[in-house]
Amino acid sequence: MYYDIHTHIPQSNSRVTSILNVNAGDFASFCGLDLKHTFYSLGLHPWKIREENWPGIIDYIEKNAVFDNIKAIGECGLDKLCDTSWDLQNKVFPAQILLSEKLKKPLIIHCVKAFNEIIVYKKQYKPLQAWIIHGFRGKPEQAMPLLRHGFFLSFGEKFNQQTLQNTPIDQLFFETDDMKNPDIEKIYQEASLILSMDTDLLVSQIDKNVKKIF
Repeated sequence: MYYDIHTHIPQSNSRVTSILNVNAGDFASFCGLDLKHTFYSLGLHPWKIREENWPGIIDYIEKNAVFDNIKAIGECGLDKLCDTSWDLQNKVFPAQILLSEKLKKPLIIHCVKAFNEIIVYKKQYKPLQAWIIHGFRGKPEQAMPLLRHGFFLSFGEKFNQQTLQNTPIDQLFFETDDMKNPDIEKIYQEASLILSMDTDLLVSQIDKNVKKIF
């Protein structure tokens, strides 16, 4: 089984188990989801934070993320290039850290130019749940501090090959994110070539990682 741990596009491939991201900033987006047959992550993206309603959205996430098929909190995080104020982002991200710990579900993180700050939060909260940087494209020198602090890195359609090679196999995931035509099998195959690893062996290792933290 191929695991796609972060996607925005519903998929029907029987060879793929995917975690579909739901943005809690849009209340209607959660209505009518088939919780019996699909896995989800639920969180408030930094782009979608609004001063007037974010506490209510955090309450909404807490109520709905108790479902077994909600496998993670997120995507959430910090983004220095988005329009949301930095102060507001630094109110909402800690609130979702606390939800992750309370509900015992991993945290899927969106991070743009704020890796140092994310590491500071991890040192501060000392989380028991896994923290996953999704869609990681950084260079090895950006990845190394994250890996040393126990983060998982999830690689999508575009990534730095050397970073992938330097990432411990037990801290690794793959995703399709917002690919128009999601093909997680292709990403695994490309990664297996870069890692000089049989694709089936890579699939087996990611399966172990998924079962360890989700």
